[in-house]
Amino acid sequence: MAGSHGKTTVTSMTAAALEAAGADATSVVGGIVKGAGSNLKLGGSEYLVAEADESDGSFLCFSPLVACVTNIDSDHLDHYGSMANLKAAFARHLGRLPFYGTAVLCSDDAGIREIIPGLKTPFLTCGLGRGADWHARDCVFNSSGSSYAAYFRGRRRGRVRLRCGGEHNVRNSLLGLAAGCYLGFDYERLAAGLWDFAGVKRRMDRIGTIGGIEFVDDYGHHPTEVRATLAAARGLFPGRRLMVLFQPHRYSRTRLLYREFGSAFGEADRVYVAPVYAAGEKPLPGVDSGLILRQLLKNGAKASGFAGPLETMKDLRPGDVFLTLGAGDVWKTGEEIKMKMETLGG
Repeated sequence: MAGSHGKTTVTSMTAAALEAAGADATSVVGGIVKGAGSNLKLGGSEYLVAEADESDGSFLCFSPLVACVTNIDSDHLDHYGSMANLKAAFARHLGRLPFYGTAVLCSDDAGIREIIPGLKTPFLTCGLGRGADWHARDCVFNSSGSSYAAYFRGRRRGRVRLRCGGEHNVRNSLLGLAAGCYLGFDYERLAAGLWDFAGVKRRMDRIGTIGGIEFVDDYGHHPTEVRATLAAARGLFPGRRLMVLFQPHRYSRTRLLYREFGSAFGEADRVYVAPVYAAGEKPLPGVDSGLILRQLLKNGAKASGFAGPLETMKDLRPGDVFLTLGAGDVWKTGEEIKMKMETLGG
């Protein structure tokens, strides 16, 4: 399971679907799966569901039977040097498939569509567009999650229900369904496994409610992920104020993508921008969270620098959703605010 965004979720979703279908697969996921309390499940069969990381090129070490790719986006260019090199690496990854295997690709993604013409391996496409082999129709998003009708090459297979929201998770689940059906597992049991999937920690993770304020945490740290997370939050929490504490991740990513971050928070009612989480990088001259903050303000967002838990608490009121967002340790700040509110009696 590879891709710039969503690979942890699609890996764990697929593992849950295959487990329900009786595969008894081993799974290795880049996050802690809720319910399991671990990122690893040791199965007893020949099947392995693994998250393959493109950030350092290590996904080129895999020789899979089925290779799912969620998307190809402008991330980790410090390693690849250019988008062209990144796309070429994904093409090489898919080129490692045997002639009797298949790629499962989200054709809604522009980066994937660009590499498809050069592929020499068999592939299936998934997405919301009706031209995809596996596609979703009649999508519904609400506070309970989401649902859709799954079609394979024009034939309706049945309705799929998910406990998570957002179009991106519809796409993620389609990849798992497609992979499972390709391997010969029963569609109904795969779909039941998707409903059983409880999610991954730090992926739209509902932490708790204090004083009528819902605390949520998410790992999103790229503009594409931010947009997808906020759109999903709007579906899960309709009509509520969405208050977001965002912690940029890495100086190199901030320098490359600050303009895109400045337009990624349109669904938020308020954005607090914390200092950059370095993730081992040394500071870069002129690069800090102010780059993103100034871009947000330029685009008309209601945004400010993060002034600390107590100041932020003053802005919160019953009915709000407080979302911590970022790949660093911003979740700790969300926990701190939640604990302070608990101490104060909500």
